[in-house]
Amino acid sequence: MTERKQISSRGIAQQSGLDVFSSITTYNGEYLNWGDASAYISQLGSDTDYATTAVNPHTDALINSPASDIGRWYRYHTSGSPYTLVPAPTSSSGFFIFSGKKHSGLQSYSGMYQKLSLISGNEYQVEIQTAISADSGSIYVNTYRPNGDDFTQTSTNRIDYPVSNTSTNIITSTFTAETANDIIQIYFTTDDSHSVSVAITSISIKEKQEYLVPVYATDMWGNDHKVLRRNSGNILSDD
Repeated sequence: MTERKQISSRGIAQQSGLDVFSSITTYNGEYLNWGDASAYISQLGSDTDYATTAVNPHTDALINSPASDIGRWYRYHTSGSPYTLVPAPTSSSGFFIFSGKKHSGLQSYSGMYQKLSLISGNEYQVEIQTAISADSGSIYVNTYRPNGDDFTQTSTNRIDYPVSNTSTNIITSTFTAETANDIIQIYFTTDDSHSVSVAITSISIKEKQEYLVPVYATDMWGNDHKVLRRNSGNILSDD
């Protein structure tokens, strides 16, 4: 008794499991609220603001001015020694605007943050689009997870200024959600002794999704067909 060929003479699989698939990764959806500065108009200037002089101003803001509502922006800024006083971020004319100054060796921090609604364990991509700026400094994009009464940083990325027309203005990074309500925080700092400001136009968070699609090839006659594999554990014989 002969066994049937796994693949017919016309290239059709005659056994299951012979298809070859390619993995395609995309980032879809939107998991950040009010990430488009144009849509937010000047609202950021009226959002909750917290003044801090704590050792860690970033987690101090998260702890003492908690992002109680999902999808709302909260702000913070350093308000004096051991830092330099600077204003919190604002929004205007399609920009989220961050200010900074390093006075007498004292650093400044000005930031905004939002509680997210995510799926724990899933991977997400953060995308920040910045505007041209001749000023110097860095915008940090961090994510945090709640850790009891504290917060633990889970990812970080940075945009360095100045940014010109020859720079890359879209910065991306990924993070894995450790809770359903991780926090995204964006803040600016500078070593410039003069007051400076930089701006970003949009912030986006999308979910990583992977798809399997069959692999196709073109034969010598220009016909498309699936790429198949043989199961080496089976004996091949004529039909």
